[in-house]
Amino acid sequence: MNSAPDINISQTVDQKEAPAALSRASVSKKVNKRSWVSINLMAALLGMVFTGLISYGFAYSETVAGIHTWFGIAFIFLMVFHLRNNLKTLFNYIRQHRGKQFVALSVTASVVIVIGVVLSLPPFSNVLDFGKNLRKSITVEEGTFQTLTTNVGSEGLPIEIELRKGLHYESDPQPLFMGLTYTSVPQVAFWLEDLNGQYVSTIYVTQKISNASFVATDDMFNTVSRPESLPYWAHQRGVEYEDGTLMPSATNTDLDGMTGATPLGNYDVRSMVNSDLRQFKVMMEINRSYDFNSFYSKDKYPDDPIYSGSGSSGQPSVIYEARINLDNKQQAYFMYPVGHGHHSGANGNLYEDMVGIDTALELVKRVVVQVNAGPEQGMPNSDI
Repeated sequence: MNSAPDINISQTVDQKEAPAALSRASVSKKVNKRSWVSINLMAALLGMVFTGLISYGFAYSETVAGIHTWFGIAFIFLMVFHLRNNLKTLFNYIRQHRGKQFVALSVTASVVIVIGVVLSLPPFSNVLDFGKNLRKSITVEEGTFQTLTTNVGSEGLPIEIELRKGLHYESDPQPLFMGLTYTSVPQVAFWLEDLNGQYVSTIYVTQKISNASFVATDDMFNTVSRPESLPYWAHQRGVEYEDGTLMPSATNTDLDGMTGATPLGNYDVRSMVNSDLRQFKVMMEINRSYDFNSFYSKDKYPDDPIYSGSGSSGQPSVIYEARINLDNKQQAYFMYPVGHGHHSGANGNLYEDMVGIDTALELVKRVVVQVNAGPEQGMPNSDI
């Protein structure tokens, strides 16, 4: 049996140990928090390094750029917490002589890097030029191409369309922010019509058209459809969506299997056409932003809410066709321009007057349609 003094001593010890236990728990909690921040800070840094190396050596990828951006955002937020946890220690270190030396060295190095890059001085310019040349060696060249397959699993007539990019396939660099730029490549649709011009089916359409994923000009975090992009195809197809327009909406599924990411260079489209027609037309509509010229200038239609005085429409879409006859022995057909669409997509007319259209006719070098291609037969002979 414990005596009264023993109980008092035990209570005194417990009272002394309680604050110590709380202090240890608080320290442990802080250590866990700092460890969590440090580990995630390292993960964000490694993510930025990895995606940065990819961007340095390979052609621009929207996906890689997006991942890099979000790792950067995470790094910034984590740095705020890191500084909050270590600010006192950091300032104490900076006050020391060695700390002041490191701060001066860091500031000097940062200024030297900025000046070297801005003025293109070696070795900074050499490093940037090496990356530029490396990206050029990896990007799609004239002799290479991407293959897109649509209507997988369907039965019908095998058809292949070969598109080779032209001189103006890619736009000039457009300003984004903080000196960053981006370029634009054409939006395209291929489809089938009978000889009377009646729509039959879509062969392929670029993804931004099929899911209305164009970045809004007034809100970079919002996406929209652009009726001025491929108005002839949209009107020929004649499908009305929930917003009352003929351009596909973000929620549509009726073009699944007929769409794919917008190719950055040469590509082939392989598909199956379910039609009993022996004679028909393969149509293409193509359009690219920022191809303004003296005729289709930025202020040509200042009162047009879609074209707009400071918009990105430029020259209207160009429409091509190839007339196919399965009853003759011809296997391959060149596509030729037959007109253009409305400059802001106000209607589905085909305008045969090509006045004012110049670089839009050089988006493609050639487009060839091949049907019933056997293993011994290929595209018509021409330079790549």
